[in-house]
Amino acid sequence: MAFPLLLLALGSRFIETAPRTSRLYCRARVSHLLAPEALSELLEWLGDAQQFSHLLPSTSSRQHIMRDFQRELPLPFFASQRLVLADGRVVLDLLVSKDSASLACGPWLPEQLDGCRITRRHDIKAPRIAILGSGLAGCNLAHALASRGARVSVFERSALAHTGASGNRQGALYIKPALAWSRENRLHVLSYQFAHRFYQRQFGRESHSEAGPRPPWQHCGVLHLAQNERERARMSQLHQQAVYPERFIRSLSFRDAARLAGADLDCPAAAMPQGGTLEPAKLCEHLLAAHDIQVLTHQSVQTGDWDAVVWAGGHPQAGDELAPTHLPLRPIRGQISSVCIAADNTLSMAQMPNQVLSGDGYVMPPLLNTDSTVWLTFGASYAVNRSDRGISEEEMSDNSRQLARTLPELAAQLDSTGISREERAAIRCASTDYMPVVGNARIPHGRNSASQNHSLAETLCQEGRLWYMTAFGSKGLALAPLLAEQLACAILAEPTPLEPDLAEGIDPDRWARRAALKGYSPSTGGTG
Repeated sequence: MAFPLLLLALGSRFIETAPRTSRLYCRARVSHLLAPEALSELLEWLGDAQQFSHLLPSTSSRQHIMRDFQRELPLPFFASQRLVLADGRVVLDLLVSKDSASLACGPWLPEQLDGCRITRRHDIKAPRIAILGSGLAGCNLAHALASRGARVSVFERSALAHTGASGNRQGALYIKPALAWSRENRLHVLSYQFAHRFYQRQFGRESHSEAGPRPPWQHCGVLHLAQNERERARMSQLHQQAVYPERFIRSLSFRDAARLAGADLDCPAAAMPQGGTLEPAKLCEHLLAAHDIQVLTHQSVQTGDWDAVVWAGGHPQAGDELAPTHLPLRPIRGQISSVCIAADNTLSMAQMPNQVLSGDGYVMPPLLNTDSTVWLTFGASYAVNRSDRGISEEEMSDNSRQLARTLPELAAQLDSTGISREERAAIRCASTDYMPVVGNARIPHGRNSASQNHSLAETLCQEGRLWYMTAFGSKGLALAPLLAEQLACAILAEPTPLEPDLAEGIDPDRWARRAALKGYSPSTGGTG
């Protein structure tokens, strides 16, 4: 099928899209779009358009536009930039205003563009994509792909979806900012801020009433507690060196921290107002329900009749045919504790925090039930290289000690009261270099098995149709939204949000490249 040539004349300059085989090409000469003779036609062409095409190459150009044309252009026209190619439509958005709005409608921000050529696969039919795993990674990716028009099927080998770590009653949106601006820290900071905006867009405007369902996202903030000398020194350095702006993280005395938390605290803290709590299972259900996404339980991919297959599970287990068992991944066991308290127990309720408290462990704000009770969740254990899911009395006691260390009066009150307590253990997945694994698996598995499933994995891998999205560790709620955008863009050949250095740091083949350069086996890892 041939696609018509679209030519938008701007003075003597132009934006063009032209068909070549099965791809749609877009070329935008940015500097020419800023030519004075083009601006009048540009404004006229804007007309009723809801979104406009334009990318700014330099700060001086932004300032020029802001100074001379801010009154004439609609507000969404100003700020950072993105380019979207979807369903044959060319949409280039320019947003300028506040930094916090720069990712409001798109995650990618080109840093230097004097003229750009961006390509996207343009299929007559929507691509068919299979996702293995219905946890945070799989559901965020399914949502990102389906919102771009892909036909998505989510496969879950269990009888129910969201049964792993994504099935916990509560989770926290948090990171622990580092002093060094390392690649890992940069990824965490970017993902955390994007996740905050993503959850605010999804749930921030929902008003909770007793008759309606409670939104999964509670924007309550996070307090990082300095419960030991090492953490106090780290927070002091963060404050003295002004590594981050105060709107991102700010130091508090123990009195100010206690006032903000609404609970008695005996240590200083650092407040991160963009954090909050989520109910992971409800979040996953919301993401899958937003589009026509097919969910298949007790099933797995058996054929290669897909444009892309994405393995988005936790730590690989026996029977995960397409799992990245050749990569240096390790399981991390985590057990959380939850106690059920009557909402009319005024003494206990008065001791509960209204923000997430993160120290040696964490304590969540209370979660209100429909039966006038509340759940208080705290924990969690962090046992590396353990994949058993049984309840551990030792980890249960450790969680209780952490609660007593953080909120001693509340812990004493709970010990003296007959309460219902639940324990839940789940297995998270992490890599040996502490970075997620997101991207195309271009290097064959190299397994010794000659099974049919091995052949399927090899075929998908060699044809560039096998992708991975895993190893989020304990930061799935922070990492999943942005990395889902990254992988969705990569699969559909759209501009990706992460800079090349970060994309390389999460690429599944990074260990193989290090092995070739340094002479060690990829299976042994190496931080490189």
